[in-house]
Amino acid sequence: MTPDRRPDASMTLLTTMMERPLDAGYQEAADRRVAAGLPRATSTRTVLVVVLAILTGFLFAVAAQSLRPRPTAAAAIKGELVTRIEALQEHGVQQEAKVAALGKQVRDYEALALQQSGGADLTSTIKSLEVQAAAVPLKGPGLTLTLDDAASTVTDADAGNRPSGGFEEGRVTSADLQIIVNGLWGAGAEAISINGHRLSSTAAIRFAGQAIIVDFRPLARPYVITALGDAQAMQQLFEPSFAGVYLSQLTEEFKIRSILAGSDNLTVPGDSAARLEVAEPVRPPVGSSAPSVPGLQQGTTNPQRSPGSGGTSTPTPPTSQERPS
Repeated sequence: MTPDRRPDASMTLLTTMMERPLDAGYQEAADRRVAAGLPRATSTRTVLVVVLAILTGFLFAVAAQSLRPRPTAAAAIKGELVTRIEALQEHGVQQEAKVAALGKQVRDYEALALQQSGGADLTSTIKSLEVQAAAVPLKGPGLTLTLDDAASTVTDADAGNRPSGGFEEGRVTSADLQIIVNGLWGAGAEAISINGHRLSSTAAIRFAGQAIIVDFRPLARPYVITALGDAQAMQQLFEPSFAGVYLSQLTEEFKIRSILAGSDNLTVPGDSAARLEVAEPVRPPVGSSAPSVPGLQQGTTNPQRSPGSGGTSTPTPPTSQERPS
């Protein structure tokens, strides 16, 4: 090797590309333009270049518009149905709030009428029965358990067309809510609601397609379970129970997200489905001359337990429904 040889002498191709990046044919054309007194390259601001750029952009826009899927009649009908369903659901929520407000007024008038007629004892009995039947809202300390699908789960917009057993692994199912709610009842919960829907002795948690419903009301994720009672005692009993272990397995194996938190001020609404079906006057005992006191008798629910002595009592947990296959 001679001392004056370049280190890149064996890399002719790379050296040529670095030192003379312009192709020989283009270089020759550029030299001819320079010899003729013209610039080395054509200006990019000429009218022809601008027109060609506009035409190219227009062609790309037309191609993108042509490749976009056109809305079908079924998609239009589905969109209209979704809009109507959302509007009806909003109307239903407003009507439920109105019914709850009117129901409170009715109960206040009933209590006033009973007090004026000397039926104070009957008023307390009615209030106790209303608490047991989940007909009135309750406030107090308790736990809030928030459940949500796994972060990796993609929402299926066409889930309703699949079999009811086709739940994705990372999704919360109606059976999961049933087990967890029953576990909270067993841990001492005195009143429970899911996403603002009160659970009573006649409530049911079911599924329709991939939608979870409570008393024919669909629930939207995340699922917030509110349980009134002694928060610390409920948590101590719930976590080692079957429902608590089941919830841990959902988190570990299927990545379902859950947050359990205690609070001193929670509210569960009354069951708007509870209706007064039967009412009859309370008659005095045989042989008594005391005047009859008008009263009310609950006919819509059967609490299956004796009235409690306090402000709240433990309702019978809802019966678990079948788990999706």
